[in-house]
Amino acid sequence: RMQAKTKGIVAGILGAFFWGISNVLVAFMTSSYAIAPTWLGCLRVLTAGAVFTAVCAATDKENLLALLRDRRALAGTVLYAIFGIAALQVTYVVAIDTTSAATESLVGQLNLVYMMAFTCLRSRRRPRPAEAAGLALALAGVWCIATKGDPSSLVVGITGLAWCLLDSVLAFLHNSLPLCALERHGSLPVNAVGMLLGGIILLPFARPWAAAPALDAVGWAAFSGTTVFGAILGYFLVMQSLKEAGPMMGSLLMIFTPATAVATSAVALGTPITAFDLVGLVLILAMMALMALSKRGEEPEEAAPAPAVARATTFAEKCA
Repeated sequence: RMQAKTKGIVAGILGAFFWGISNVLVAFMTSSYAIAPTWLGCLRVLTAGAVFTAVCAATDKENLLALLRDRRALAGTVLYAIFGIAALQVTYVVAIDTTSAATESLVGQLNLVYMMAFTCLRSRRRPRPAEAAGLALALAGVWCIATKGDPSSLVVGITGLAWCLLDSVLAFLHNSLPLCALERHGSLPVNAVGMLLGGIILLPFARPWAAAPALDAVGWAAFSGTTVFGAILGYFLVMQSLKEAGPMMGSLLMIFTPATAVATSAVALGTPITAFDLVGLVLILAMMALMALSKRGEEPEEAAPAPAVARATTFAEKCA
């Protein structure tokens, strides 16, 4: 179990890093080309879905067919495709376009707060002191990023902030909706079905057959990069992390997404990073650390193998 958790942590770090790179590539495309968010989101996930489906059919056909026959897991995967893939892809691109790759990455980490609230409601308990402190730090961090220290104005803009907040809600759904399907059938079949369905859902809105943006060689290279790093490698590794390391730890590892996006945006795109942006980053990272400490305190010991089997059985029973 510990070996699997370690693999999940490594997968989460790499997935978050690839997502940070992908965010910057999306920011480059939306600022340099007249590109519709639905077109970009649709083509990214449709391409990734086709790749995942082909690989899954060749290497994990039994689990793919088992997922398609499993009504409850398939229902969760369909919801994941609608909200965690299709809707998230569009809001993700719009949030970056109306703010920046760094801002979207930072505000998106509020999905941890929603995960905390969901955990508290499910367990019928109040937030622990560390969780309450983490919430306060998260709100303070978003305030720093949105206002740059001036409470009389929103430097980011109300529209951009609203898109980022919606993006964070959908990111929470992305991390929570497919958990039962992941536990029962693995990350590759869930990603294959989810991505393919998500792309098909976006097709009537994107209409890629009717019009495509005028992309040069650099634009197509950026599109290929954001598809490979974000929609294929990033999604697969993050889903694997959620399965192996657990939903809270998998979400916490997203700390590397804003860090990567902030650094890469500043170097590659020349995005100005203010002192309040850095303060907001530090506050949000502190929030994530507090959430991790709180979660560690509630997790049972891993020493004895029998309880681990019992926990897995309990989770499987909840999915049944």
